[in-house]
Amino acid sequence: MINMPNTPAVSIIIPAYNVAPYIVETLDSVFAQTYRDFEAILINDGSTDETAERIAPFRNRIIYLEQKNSGVMAARNAGLRAARGRYIALLDSDDLWLPRFLEVLAGMLEADSSLDVAYPNAWFFGSPQFDGKLHQDVLPVAEPVTYDRVLRRECQIFGLLVFRRELIDELGGYDESLQGQGAEDFELWLRMLKAGRRFKFTTEPLAKYRWRHNSLSNTGVSILSCLISVYEKQLRGELAASQREWIEAELPELRAQLSYAQFKDALKTERYDAAAMHLAEANRFYRRPKLALIQAALKIAPRLVAKLGN
Repeated sequence: MINMPNTPAVSIIIPAYNVAPYIVETLDSVFAQTYRDFEAILINDGSTDETAERIAPFRNRIIYLEQKNSGVMAARNAGLRAARGRYIALLDSDDLWLPRFLEVLAGMLEADSSLDVAYPNAWFFGSPQFDGKLHQDVLPVAEPVTYDRVLRRECQIFGLLVFRRELIDELGGYDESLQGQGAEDFELWLRMLKAGRRFKFTTEPLAKYRWRHNSLSNTGVSILSCLISVYEKQLRGELAASQREWIEAELPELRAQLSYAQFKDALKTERYDAAAMHLAEANRFYRRPKLALIQAALKIAPRLVAKLGN
């Protein structure tokens, strides 16, 4: 059993929703850390599978919270409210930390008082496209990590990271009003960077990022909805003219991509009227003859279109 101190250095936030097949491996990776000065806070976000039963053997080693299903942002905020550490570490309930995750990232913050957020490289696993590849080989990173680079997605921040608790006290937690899932961290990181907070990454892989085909964060509709919501929020704040112009130029294509993703989802679930509506919305931007033909075919033979689309 881990002897949790009254004031741990690190509070680990783990939201969990219907992750019974994965949660034991995830928690095992927490308790295999070489850095031991932590508390682990797990928030069961209304799971309806066997997640609670799988967690049971760990209950004497974690802080366990339960709430009705409210989404990952609300779960993380609940964990943040319970956290006592001077550093916050994020872990998703189906991902894994390698043993030196906390040692390296908390160590970076301890060694440099000007540093606010530290994040690692990571291995993809389970992905049909990226299995065995490194996050930083697939998605770009660049030093220094700036608001402008992150805004334009020229520098990607890996979401399992460690940051100073004071950032949440000063800037607030996750914005639960954002639409969709999969990019909710993005807005918080932008808020921190806009406030002048300093991010740094290491190229050392310290985590394993699990790809799941049924994960909400892997659906195009969810990710695009959240990304659009984040950019719309940025437009409501103060921006340099070039940043505002870039977002305004980016949003029409993102909205068209969302409409096309909604078309594909509606087609799979045989909601043919909705599929036709979303495809028409997408093609108002793309103006492609092929999409116009699909629109026409949807009126005549929607089941055939669905069969060909699969």
